[in-house]
Amino acid sequence: MSAPNALRPKVAGPPRTLPPVTADDAAKARKSIAKLDEVLAMVTKALLTLGGGALIFTCVNVTRFGVSHEIPWYIAWMLDPLASLALITVLYVDGVLAEHGGDYKPGGWPFLLRWTAGLSTWVMNCWTSLYPDGHFHFIPQKPDAGGILLHSVAPALLILLAEAATGYRKYATRRRGELTAIIARFETAKAAEREADQKRAREDAEREAADKREAAEREAQREREREEREAARLEREENARLENERRRAEIEATAQARRDEIEAERERIALAERTAEIEATRRKTEAEIETQQCRAQWELEQAEQDREAKRRAEITTAEAQAEALRKEAEAAAEAERIKAEAEARALEEAEKLKRQRALERAAARTRPASETGGARTSISAGRTSESASENGAALVAVPALTASESEGRVPREVRAKQRDEAERYIAKCELSGLTPDLDGLAKHYEKGETWVGDRVRAAKRRLAEEDGFEDSVIEDALDGFTDDNNNDSDDAAGAA
Repeated sequence: MSAPNALRPKVAGPPRTLPPVTADDAAKARKSIAKLDEVLAMVTKALLTLGGGALIFTCVNVTRFGVSHEIPWYIAWMLDPLASLALITVLYVDGVLAEHGGDYKPGGWPFLLRWTAGLSTWVMNCWTSLYPDGHFHFIPQKPDAGGILLHSVAPALLILLAEAATGYRKYATRRRGELTAIIARFETAKAAEREADQKRAREDAEREAADKREAAEREAQREREREEREAARLEREENARLENERRRAEIEATAQARRDEIEAERERIALAERTAEIEATRRKTEAEIETQQCRAQWELEQAEQDREAKRRAEITTAEAQAEALRKEAEAAAEAERIKAEAEARALEEAEKLKRQRALERAAARTRPASETGGARTSISAGRTSESASENGAALVAVPALTASESEGRVPREVRAKQRDEAERYIAKCELSGLTPDLDGLAKHYEKGETWVGDRVRAAKRRLAEEDGFEDSVIEDALDGFTDDNNNDSDDAAGAA
C-alpha cells in the first residue's frame, strides 16, 4: 500500500493565498460533513442488509445442493453462511479501509478471497440451473437461463454494491477532508483573531496596571513620610507618658510594699493563734476517736468469737447427723442390693433349671407317630450318643411324620414338614446339650447322610440367623413336656 498523501515530499513553490473563510462557509461545511456521514452510514446499512438477504436467499439452494451430495442437512446449511460471511467481510473491510485511507488498494489475497467466496456462492447456488441433468460439462449443455439469472441477481448485486460503496467512501473521504480543511481554516482564523484581541487586551491592561502602580507608589511614599512624622511625634509623647507612669508606679509600689509588710505581720500572728486552736481541737478529737475505735474493736472481737463458737458447734452437730444418716442409708442400700442380687440369681437359676429340664425331657420323649394305632414309637430305642452316655442322659427321640413315605411320591408339603421337624429336633438337642441320633434320624425318614447333614447345618443357621426360631423351639419343647405330663396323668388315672 502506498504512503499517505501527508507523508509525500512536497515540491517547493510560491505559497498559495487561500481566500478567507466566513462563518457561513464553516457552517455549510459542517452540514455537508454530517450529510456525508449519513450517506456513508446508509451505504453500510444497505450493504449489510443486502448481504444478509443474499445469505438467506442462497442458503436454501446451497443447503439442498449439499444434501443432494449426501451431506447431512444439519451440516450442509453451514456451507453457504461460511462463504457468504467471508465475502461480506472482505467487501466491508475493503470499503472501510478505502474510506480511512484514500490510497488504499486491496492486494492479491483480498482479491483472491473476494472472488473465491463470490464464485463459490454463485456456482453452488446456480449448479442445478447450469447442469439440470446432473452431469458436469466444461461448457453447460442445457442450462436453465431463467434459473441462472434468478440465482445470480443476489450475489451480483452484493458484489456490485460493495464495489460502488468503495467508490462512494473514497469520494466521501476526499470531500470530507476538503470540508474539514475549510473548517480548520475558519477555526484558525478565529483563533488568530481571538489571540490578537487577547494580546491587545493584555497590553492595555499592562499599561493601566503600570500607571496605577506608579500612582500608588507616589501616594504610598507620601503616606509613609506622613506616617513617619506622626510616629515620631507619638513616640515622644509616649516616652514622656511612660516616664511619668514609671515614677508614679515606683512611689505606689513603695507604699504598697510597706502596707503589705504590715498586713503580712498581722496575718502571721492571727495564723499562729488559729493554728494553736486547731491543734488543740485535733488532739482532743483524735483522743475521742481512738477511744471509740478501741471500744468498737473490742465489741466486734467479742461478737466474732461468739459467732465462731456457735458456728463450730452447729457444724459439728450437722456433720455428726449427716454421717449417721449416710451410714444408715449406705447400710440399707447395701442390704437391698444384696437381697435383689440374691433374688435375681435365684430366679435366673430356677428359670434356667426349669428350661433345661423341660428341654431334656422333651428331647428324651417319643411323640406318637405310628400310622396304624397311634402308639408311641422310638426311632432308635437302644441307641444313644457318646456325649449322652457320658452324662447319663436319656435316649434322644425323633418325632414321627403323619404321612407315610412308602406310598409313591412324597408331596412338597410333607417334605417341608419333614425338614422342619428334623431341624427342630436337632435344635432341641443343640439347646439341651445332647448329641442328636443322626443315624436313627436318617433311618426314620429313609434319607441319606447328605440330607441329614443339610438338616444339621440348616438347624444351626436358623438358630443363629432366624428371629424367633429358638423361642419357638423352646415353646414346642415346653408344650410337649406339658402334653406328656397330662398324658402320664391320664394313664395313671386310667390305671388306677
